Amino acid sequence: MADFQLSKWYLDCVAEPGDASIVYTGQVHWGPLRLHYSSILESAAGRVAFRRALRRQPEPLFDNGTLRWNCRALKSQGEWQAESEEVRETVFASEAGSIEWRCLMPRALAWIDGRAGLGYAEQLSMTIAPWKLPIATLRWGRFLAASDWVVWIDWLGGFTRRIVYWNGCAVSGPTVEDDAVELGGGARLGMDRATVLREGAIGATALDGIPGLRDTVPAQLLRVRECKWLSRGRLERPGQPAVEGWVVHERVDWPR
Repeated sequence: MADFQLSKWYLDCVAEPGDASIVYTGQVHWGPLRLHYSSILESAAGRVAFRRALRRQPEPLFDNGTLRWNCRALKSQGEWQAESEEVRETVFASEAGSIEWRCLMPRALAWIDGRAGLGYAEQLSMTIAPWKLPIATLRWGRFLAASDWVVWIDWLGGFTRRIVYWNGCAVSGPTVEDDAVELGGGARLGMDRATVLREGAIGATALDGIPGLRDTVPAQLLRVRECKWLSRGRLERPGQPAVEGWVVHERVDWPR
């Protein structure tokens, strides 16, 4: 079969009361499989809703510090105005393919369908199929406040990689757990994991109901388990006032 190619955008907006909108949009090419995917996960007043469309939609448009997204199939649109410089990393590379991470807006002023707040935007490009990755557990997250932002990727398995940025600077020797990120020098980001946005095997959550998918991809992929949280985060530093903000973060476990 032809090489695997995936381009996935993640965009979000969390209003100060804690209402959140999370957008995924992208496409997958693998042999005869051509899948276009857009979804929006929304949390408000303790209730979580999910909508999805499998029709081809325009990719987000990024120009001069502004990103715009418009999905007619979901009747949704959003806009992000950058308040930070982008960061990029090659997360993984081998003869089988690579994962390129482009965090276009670690922190932005965001708006989705009338909801306004701080937001985040990234694009992930993969040329290796996810069931071929040497990975056991992935933790990912982003914390946004008026004065600070933190973003992390924590990859554990046959290949290990930990990427943490704090206000544009790479953090040396961090520790990442489900409920905390240790940033060094006594700085710590704690997360309460108060709201579970989604939990379970992705074959029954994010990928549920996609026509033909169970007959195309390895069953192992559908057994990958995710838990995604919306947390109130508290960033503490010695000798300085604590900073609070909202965190979207997740843990993903591959079957063994």
